[in-house]
Amino acid sequence: MRLLQKTKEKNETFQAAQATIISNLEKTLTISDYRELMGLEGRAAKAFFNAYFNFANWLARYPRVKQDTLNATLDIGYTMLFNYIECMTRLFGFDPYIGIYHQLWFRRKSLVCDLMEPFRCIIEHQIRKSLKYGTFKSSDFELQKNAYYLKPEYKKIYTKVFFEAIISHKSAIYKYIQAYYRCFMGKKSVETYPTFNYE
Repeated sequence: MRLLQKTKEKNETFQAAQATIISNLEKTLTISDYRELMGLEGRAAKAFFNAYFNFANWLARYPRVKQDTLNATLDIGYTMLFNYIECMTRLFGFDPYIGIYHQLWFRRKSLVCDLMEPFRCIIEHQIRKSLKYGTFKSSDFELQKNAYYLKPEYKKIYTKVFFEAIISHKSAIYKYIQAYYRCFMGKKSVETYPTFNYE
């Protein structure tokens, strides 16, 4: 939501996406069914991606299948963020496999999935900016067996861009997980848990 508000574009697609996200956020306050909650998240995410990456001919989010260069780029950025967040969870002694929203599932580090959610916007904003400035291009990828992979000569560029984006928020990430740890260990109410406001 914050990313949509920060952009200079204020067209109908952006306005509709913001309305959808606000509506779904309000509904989360009154539901208790897990599947229904996931449905609300999915609809909000779809509206966000459709608006935020509309300029790049966005189709849909398909994690890990790399069906287009934008999805492949998101996968790269999210993977780097995931690994950084995992280091923070281990620093505070958490079991990364036991999550709250992301439930226990075979070999999935569900808590890391939970804790990286507020910070996904770092990756999304960086990708939009890099595409707009021409730092990232579709031609940086090659198609292999119906999946897009980053060409070897561009790996250093993408790694550097994403690393710098994540590290620029290292203090906020550390403080967020530290506050989460204190709330969790102190058995505090959900209202006291930390939030991350992207600036």
